[in-house]
Amino acid sequence: MIFRNNRGSSIIVNRQAVLTAMTTFCLLALILPLLFSFTQAQTEITLFPTEPFGIPSYNSTISFATGGTYTQANLENGAWNFENLRLNNSGLTKNLTVSAQNSNVTILYYREFNVTAVGVRLSYSVVGIGRQTFNLGLNAKEGDWSVILNGKFVSINDGWFMSPDQTITVTGATSNVMILYYNFSASIGSDRNSSFYQQHSVAIITAVAIATTVVLAVIIRIKTKNDPTENSGGTNQKEKTIAGKPI
Repeated sequence: MIFRNNRGSSIIVNRQAVLTAMTTFCLLALILPLLFSFTQAQTEITLFPTEPFGIPSYNSTISFATGGTYTQANLENGAWNFENLRLNNSGLTKNLTVSAQNSNVTILYYREFNVTAVGVRLSYSVVGIGRQTFNLGLNAKEGDWSVILNGKFVSINDGWFMSPDQTITVTGATSNVMILYYNFSASIGSDRNSSFYQQHSVAIITAVAIATTVVLAVIIRIKTKNDPTENSGGTNQKEKTIAGKPI
């Protein structure tokens, strides 16, 4: 396939190579989501309700009432940090940091809601008189927090308080507790629940497109050819002869 530009240059394109590159690009666009989903699934760790997470230094344990998955769990400074936690009864993927002192905590559910307001609620039961701390990892710049303590709404500093980093500390729990965050004006960023590919799909597709362009630039060879009319002033003159003699 040969094209000629306005400068008189010839562009020689290998049609088969171009079709191959385009096909490769389309296949990559279709396969990449599957590859990222597969990679994410491979790194998930199964969460079992019968498997408590102990905090020996604080004489406490953290358990879950239902199964689920997470990608990583670390005990650091007396707190368990769960990454990409997804419980079977919620379908919500979040990071969660939880700790307890002199009490055993069982997390009942951890859900996102979107009715008249957007928010998250976490419910747990406790055995033992101590304190429990939770950081839901929302990093919310606006919105409100509430705590239902032993079946009653209680105001801040009445059995619970919140640190500047939005860590909730409960001190007056004896049975069940519900922590709620809600925002009537804006979303809390539900894109955190999506997969890596969904969150970065634009960047990934852009990178693939750039790579494809580079490949096409290598495949397409631009060869400049001078137009014959440019070398001879517009005509290609030959000497006329008759019977071998010039005229």
